[in-house]
Amino acid sequence: MADNSSEGSDIEEGIDAEYQVQADVLADGLEEDDLDRLVLPSDRVVREQWIQAMFGEEEGDLCEFAGFGNEWKSDNFHSREKIPFNREPGIKIELPLPDVITPVQVFSRIFTEDMWMRLVTQTNLYAEQTRSATPSNSKWEPVTIVEMKTFVGLCLAMGIIELPLRRDFWRQKKWLFRTTIPQAMSRDRFAIIWRYLHLQDNDAIDVDRTDKLWKVRWYLDYLKDRFQELYEVNGFVSVDESMVKFKGRLSFRQYLPLKPTKWGIKVWVMAESSTGYVSNFQVYTGRKAGGSEKGLAHRVVMDLARPYFGSHLSIYMDNFYSGVPLFEDLSAHGLDACGTIRSNRKGIPTKLAAMARHQYTVRQKDDLTFCAWQDTKAVLVLSNHHAPTATGTVKRRQGGDVQTEVTVPACLSDYQRNMKGVDLLDQMVGYYTIKHRSKKWWRRLFFYFLSVSCYNAYIVAKRAGANFSGYKDWQEDLAQELVTPVTARSAPQCATAPVSASAQHDCEKIFEKRKICRECSLAKNGTDARPGATIYGCRQCNVPLHVECFGKHVRRT
Repeated sequence: MADNSSEGSDIEEGIDAEYQVQADVLADGLEEDDLDRLVLPSDRVVREQWIQAMFGEEEGDLCEFAGFGNEWKSDNFHSREKIPFNREPGIKIELPLPDVITPVQVFSRIFTEDMWMRLVTQTNLYAEQTRSATPSNSKWEPVTIVEMKTFVGLCLAMGIIELPLRRDFWRQKKWLFRTTIPQAMSRDRFAIIWRYLHLQDNDAIDVDRTDKLWKVRWYLDYLKDRFQELYEVNGFVSVDESMVKFKGRLSFRQYLPLKPTKWGIKVWVMAESSTGYVSNFQVYTGRKAGGSEKGLAHRVVMDLARPYFGSHLSIYMDNFYSGVPLFEDLSAHGLDACGTIRSNRKGIPTKLAAMARHQYTVRQKDDLTFCAWQDTKAVLVLSNHHAPTATGTVKRRQGGDVQTEVTVPACLSDYQRNMKGVDLLDQMVGYYTIKHRSKKWWRRLFFYFLSVSCYNAYIVAKRAGANFSGYKDWQEDLAQELVTPVTARSAPQCATAPVSASAQHDCEKIFEKRKICRECSLAKNGTDARPGATIYGCRQCNVPLHVECFGKHVRRT
């Protein structure tokens, strides 16, 4: 947990001079005549910061003063207006024009040259350490960055083209099942890179070995920083857990019977509600020493939301996380929260009257709004930013396939609309993740977050205006751009070797006289339309191209 003393001092420095004077009055001792001098700030966040600065710096001291009402009320509600998200959503860095943007150009903002160098350095180091300790007859040459990119590109391709065994991608006896992967890298070279793939020096002395994730800690922290530097969410996120499938021996392996992936490594994820873009995550490594961890859900949400303190980000969560203390804590840190809540949570209204189907009741306490809506069973929702009188609609079936719109409190309709972020991520990443088995647990995390990086890059490209038919098309193009054929001469030649899609393409002014655009000519062939001419083209391919046709040329080649 962050140091509360430093946090308190930062808050005190940011308070208006007017309220600081009032704090000084209280510090010197409040006289009866001074009561008229005190004016309570109207803004909720400023009010709570003001109280915290005057009465104590410890987080626990704020609990007695967080609000001035103690009971839930069912009428005479005070009005609420949501404070907008105060950051600029969208892409934070400069990208090429939408018509010329390629998958590898966006992906390289996440998997930078530092990442590739780390993979190559640690893989070669681990191979040297392993082979010196246990000599092997297998042939080994230090891996290069080009080979590592080809290796990762082939792994992405194997997530789309699924075969039972890894070696099946190189079989040649049955022509119907041949692939062109042997033309990119030989089977033995791929297998030995797979064997020695590594992310962290085992002999490093500056590594915290008490951290159960020390083998991938650098990798996880690096990706987390890149995700947050590349893109800003639109102000609505969901928090939920995601499962990385693993059935081997592992101290923090989890079993979640209600998840599609029941056994594996649990990852707490914060993802944008509309797209599934991952803005923050945390891998769960099990209970702390000495027993089960108290306040686990509270701690996880606060950790994931920490980069957004004061931004009025709207966070949606399910009933595992929701609770009155958590929502009050988020409110004090300038964050909005909404989620379903369990009926046995402390602090929520009890003894609610029975209701007919699709009826609801609303309660308010300070800045908290609680609603109970009767569907097939009661649905309880808690929010710290919704007005209790605001309403929305949800679609429900009244029998058969007919759907009707039902009026519900706004907090419930917003929850239904914004809680899908992590589920959308799991759906898209689960389609094309490499599924080959390994006894090394960290390798599962490596490939899972490789897929997450690919999906995040896809979301950024779509936001930039790039035209791709879907995520599958994007991953296919990215795999092709990463692959540069590095096959040995002895490898079987089942087809013409693919042209290196990772070769550099530059759109420049290369012709003095205008020439017919290659892509326009192909597109309008057989029609009466006349293709246009241009003085621009691809310098490497030496073909004339319009600037707007350059992206098509790169993807096609």
